[in-house]
Amino acid sequence: MNVKKIVIAFVCVLFAALFLYIDAYSDAISSKNESEQRAMKQAEKKGIIHITDVYTYRGSDVYIIVIGKNDKDEQMIAWVTEKGRVVDVRKASEGITKQQAQSSIKPYHPKEVVSVKLGMEKGVPLWEITYIDERDRYSFYYVRFEDGTFLKRYHFARGKDS
Repeated sequence: MNVKKIVIAFVCVLFAALFLYIDAYSDAISSKNESEQRAMKQAEKKGIIHITDVYTYRGSDVYIIVIGKNDKDEQMIAWVTEKGRVVDVRKASEGITKQQAQSSIKPYHPKEVVSVKLGMEKGVPLWEITYIDERDRYSFYYVRFEDGTFLKRYHFARGKDS
């Protein structure tokens, strides 16, 4: 009889934990969606009328990056704080492309490119290139959006052996 009570108590605790996890996850997703919606509205006010991509950059501060086109069909980029303040809006042609940013890591012989995305640090628009390096580490390489000038690079060990 005691074993049944223990199993029932364990199952109840498990379901309670699962419910709390789902609730917390739902709140996080809702908050992210609200930030992105707010950023999209602000970007539209700045002339980005055909939005094609929106994502969150988490660096020293959090920015929502909004990419789209203006009424002249020019590719535009907006850097917006998670509170909805537009920090910068630029034509994509004012900076280097995603491919150019990615090619800046070629001298490091990356095993795998994980992501290439726009961000901002200390008011400087940038590209963040995340890759797995030759020593199997997560590596982050940052270049200035305008001209591809190197800003910083750092690594994190992966797995038990690193």
